[in-house]
Amino acid sequence: MTPKDRIFTALEGGRPDRLPIMEMAIDWKVMRWLGYSNYFAMIDGLDLDAVAVNQALYLLGFRRWTTKVVKTYTDEWGVKRRFTEELLPFPVAHPVRTLDDLESFRPPDPAKSPLLKAIRLTKKRCPNRAIVMLSRAVFAASWYLIGLENLLVSYITDPSFARAVARMTIDYHKQLCELAVHAGVDVVILTDDYAHKTGTLMSPHQFEEFVLPGFIEVVTAVKNAGGYCVKHTDGNIWEILEPIAESGIDGLGPLEPAAGMDLMEVRKRTGKLCLVGNIDVDLLSRGGTEDVIGETKKLIQTVSIDGGHILSSGNTITSSVSPKNFKTMIETARNS
Repeated sequence: MTPKDRIFTALEGGRPDRLPIMEMAIDWKVMRWLGYSNYFAMIDGLDLDAVAVNQALYLLGFRRWTTKVVKTYTDEWGVKRRFTEELLPFPVAHPVRTLDDLESFRPPDPAKSPLLKAIRLTKKRCPNRAIVMLSRAVFAASWYLIGLENLLVSYITDPSFARAVARMTIDYHKQLCELAVHAGVDVVILTDDYAHKTGTLMSPHQFEEFVLPGFIEVVTAVKNAGGYCVKHTDGNIWEILEPIAESGIDGLGPLEPAAGMDLMEVRKRTGKLCLVGNIDVDLLSRGGTEDVIGETKKLIQTVSIDGGHILSSGNTITSSVSPKNFKTMIETARNS
């Protein structure tokens, strides 16, 4: 099987010739410690089964930063983001605060997204690996635009504002995902985080009213375009697990072990839905080699045994992750 075939087989609930492995993102510090000069070289060297076009953006000149200087930039949505020592920038200021702001706001053109250029580069460079794109759907895109507190308050005090913001972000991401799949993306991972470690950021009722319908629209757009769709979220999502699993997605994860998202229990509640994950990032950062081997083998012997599983960390390979532990996770899976 090719790496792409392994990912597809797992997403369809099957058992490929070996357990597929992928990561949504891998920090540059880990990459350099492992001896790789660039992202594609690392994907090839580790023989991962999927490659993320979002990280390939950096190979196209997407703004870089040093670990000694914090820099900010404004993205195509007008959201101010800050680069830290981590791979991914974080939103720190939001262009829309009121309905009047929204009415005069013009969203970017998805056809001009730099991701489309990154997709073409990745497809050419990694033709046999599954091409993955991380995207938003409703919730995170909305709070990036108007601020998290503002969004959550609007669910109660100004639901029409919340729905209008959601509508704008849904329409954009539906178009972007369709264009991405047509350009060569195989798997779209929708990465909006819905929860913290003890529960959801909004009530289950608010999730079903303000988030779920638009999320399903984006999932459907990905599927209709011919792509696979996976849902990732941090936090404890037990209260909203079933509607997410029934949304039409092909896979769920990575989820957060520290928030109680045990994949065996998720499997019991979701049936043959493909699961992605779930080696805890904290374990990969601070655990011993034998602990990583033990947890990886445990996951393989329980979740992977009947197929429908893609191994990864519980989130991404952050700068705190021990490169040795990351490599140990991969080697343990290869040898099991």
